[in-house]
Amino acid sequence: MKMNKKKMIFSIFLITILILPAVHSAEVLTITGSSTVLPVAAKCAEVFNEKQGDITVQVSGGGSGHGIEAVATGKADIGMASREVKDSEINKYGDKFIEDTIARDGMAVVVSSKIYKKVQNLTKEQIRMIFDGKIKNWKEVGGPDKRIFVVVRKSGSGTRDTFMEAIFGSSKAEARGKYIETSENSEMKTAISQSDIAIGYLGLGYLGGKEVKAISVDGVSP
Repeated sequence: MKMNKKKMIFSIFLITILILPAVHSAEVLTITGSSTVLPVAAKCAEVFNEKQGDITVQVSGGGSGHGIEAVATGKADIGMASREVKDSEINKYGDKFIEDTIARDGMAVVVSSKIYKKVQNLTKEQIRMIFDGKIKNWKEVGGPDKRIFVVVRKSGSGTRDTFMEAIFGSSKAEARGKYIETSENSEMKTAISQSDIAIGYLGLGYLGGKEVKAISVDGVSP
């Protein structure tokens, strides 16, 4: 069944790797950046390292912005990003990036499992009001009479930019009210799983487990 693309919050976003002229020795290849790309890159590095004796691949996270900056400043050979390079980054570092799209991923809005028992669908407007600090109690959207614990990603996250673009219409939008910031998808998942009143967002690859549940948005399931 076809669905209106404008209602799709589970936005498809790019997973890319970025390369500048290599600055490190051939013995060690460093890859850093997006935590969304991290599991894929880590698995590839594991397989590669088992078969190659002369080259060792080292992978670390830190967010899309970190990966792009690390490549641009010569601190890494390959940067991982869950978004395209921004014009501001090209203006700052120069138009020397080589972007290779390796996959497309989806994003899900997730809640604590106890909240999911009563709240399994939210509208885009309700989500916007929650992250804007205008809806502060779960009872306002059909849930229990408990405050909403909002979890967001830190600035520089490609997943954060995609979420803000989809919900607020701008990747530069900021959450309001009370919330906590996390650096990685895994940290976001942990924060939500350790709470019984939380809401946040994750790349689809991080779904799974009983403590964190993906909800539908405007009736659309991820």
